[in-house]
Amino acid sequence: MFELEKSSVFFEQLAQEEPLLVQNMEVVHENKMQLDISYHNPKQFILNLNNLLRSTLFFVELSIKNTPAWLKDAVNIYRNQNLKEYEILKHLRNVSVHQALVFPEESLIGGLYRLHSEIEYKLKLGLGDYDKPGKYSWDLALKNTQDIFHDVLTFQSIAFMDLEHSSLGECLGITRKWFFKINFKNKTDIYNETLDVYQMACTFSTQLLDAVCHAYAEEKGIDFKQNFYHMLSEYNFINTILELDLYPSLFSRWWEGNVEPLNLGTLVERNEGDKHWYRDQWHKEAYSKLCNTSEAYKAYLLKFSDLSPEEFFEEDNYLEFTSFVNLNHWHLKKAFNASLMSTPIEPSEVMMLQRLGKIFIAENKTKKLCTIESACENFKDHLRKLADKI
Repeated sequence: MFELEKSSVFFEQLAQEEPLLVQNMEVVHENKMQLDISYHNPKQFILNLNNLLRSTLFFVELSIKNTPAWLKDAVNIYRNQNLKEYEILKHLRNVSVHQALVFPEESLIGGLYRLHSEIEYKLKLGLGDYDKPGKYSWDLALKNTQDIFHDVLTFQSIAFMDLEHSSLGECLGITRKWFFKINFKNKTDIYNETLDVYQMACTFSTQLLDAVCHAYAEEKGIDFKQNFYHMLSEYNFINTILELDLYPSLFSRWWEGNVEPLNLGTLVERNEGDKHWYRDQWHKEAYSKLCNTSEAYKAYLLKFSDLSPEEFFEEDNYLEFTSFVNLNHWHLKKAFNASLMSTPIEPSEVMMLQRLGKIFIAENKTKKLCTIESACENFKDHLRKLADKI
């Protein structure tokens, strides 16, 4: 479930000392990432925004109670340095928990963009609400950006762009922004303004995580370089969807090159489809190459028990190895032409083979030689025991 501690030696060390802290950091980080991905899907965005507000304020409150001094001090200092943002976000969290979901209003900006990089764009010509929420008809309001794309850009398409998009690096697009009107007071201040709620929530939460990491690094005398906060341009790969995100094949023809989508949500959605297709094809291919005999099954056990850790991941062995680990129950049933209850290998032993093999694969990704060799040897020991039973 939790992946942050596997991402670096820094988080592995932090997780060993403060496992709950790393888990709560990951919850905040994951909510922020989901907010980015769902940016152009209003329903999901609203739900993820409320989740981020709750997890961020929970993290602050937890970190200043019964925690190590370095953590308590770091969070208190950060909160005091960003007191206005903290008070606003705390108010929004309280509304979300005790009254109703924080329901931001949207603005839509459509026009001609110039691509400065894969993540940064410049709006050259456009129409829309730049610094406040807009008022839209029922067929545009709170719809997925992709679904209203052509309706919003009809005029811009006629006025700003030739049919074959001959200007390289320029195309039409829509930027969405999310605003919230606040009006409340606490013991010392009155807050009455309209704010970019996405920008405030994301900046506060990511810089908070960075402050905690830097404080731990200073406490232990180590380096931290995996910053959570990244400054974005006003128009970027999260808040803007371009034509090339929706139909990249046409842009590959128009611009005579391989054009891929840039928008984060589009890429994640596309990647999920690709993963589904890959799993489907992988299982189909693996099924056609199962062991046909008990001798073939034992030969695999012996082959893999003799490989070095590096040899498992060489091109000639990798597909066979991953198939044998993930689909060992299929290999066994095919090899012995029987149910798992009537083979020399017990179902629990098959499950242990798969578990040890997957641990070895996961450890290999860490690039830590000591744990890779240990996981590999545990896996190979189990293979040898199974081979002796056949």
